[in-house]
Amino acid sequence: MTTSTSNHGSSFHHWIFLQQADLEELMNVLTTVSEADIELLHRVSQKTIQHLSDYQQTRSVHHGGDALSIYKPSSFENSLFWIGGLKPSIYIRLVYSIAGIDSKKLEFELSKLLIIGDRIGSKREMECSDMQVKLIEALHVETVKSEDKISSRMANLQECVAIEPLVIGYSDGVEQALEAHRVAFNEVVMDADELRVKVLKELVDHILTPLQGVHLLVASTRLHLSIHEWGKR
Repeated sequence: MTTSTSNHGSSFHHWIFLQQADLEELMNVLTTVSEADIELLHRVSQKTIQHLSDYQQTRSVHHGGDALSIYKPSSFENSLFWIGGLKPSIYIRLVYSIAGIDSKKLEFELSKLLIIGDRIGSKREMECSDMQVKLIEALHVETVKSEDKISSRMANLQECVAIEPLVIGYSDGVEQALEAHRVAFNEVVMDADELRVKVLKELVDHILTPLQGVHLLVASTRLHLSIHEWGKR
């Protein structure tokens, strides 16, 4: 095992530990704090988002530019992830699901995946205003467009990696070509990470109420931990 891969594995498991701790804290806030405690709701939300951002920064440093090493730790998790993590639009679909918003864009019922514990809170807490719904749907459209661009870049890289060595032949040029692809692939992964944080922060900081933001973070953390548990089994 390489040092970069080992470091990423360690940071990944540390992040799983942080998510479990964050989920416990988020759930405790939902059961003990009122909607009026905006400062506390905001603080616990920002702490959870910062942990996601810190993990992505850590792995970008520890894998030394080798984005391939982020695909950890199980093939099951990788099959459900999008370029190393949850697809950014999943956060929006979770909002649709837990808020009961009808949307033709919602392809499946994500609430069925949230198998860790029971829901906390009332339907009223997650009701969105007409303005919120418009902002969420606009963000959804923008996010899907960004995802499509990144997915297209990834597909093009994969095609080039498969074809170019055959064209160049067995020579030093193969190593140089693959090194260039490694750098480009790393940039795609970092852009995917940036989009994940951007969408989550837009929802929590600018569209949802502080209490709704905590509900979203509970749902997204549960989802990721559920996928991780399934992967281990």
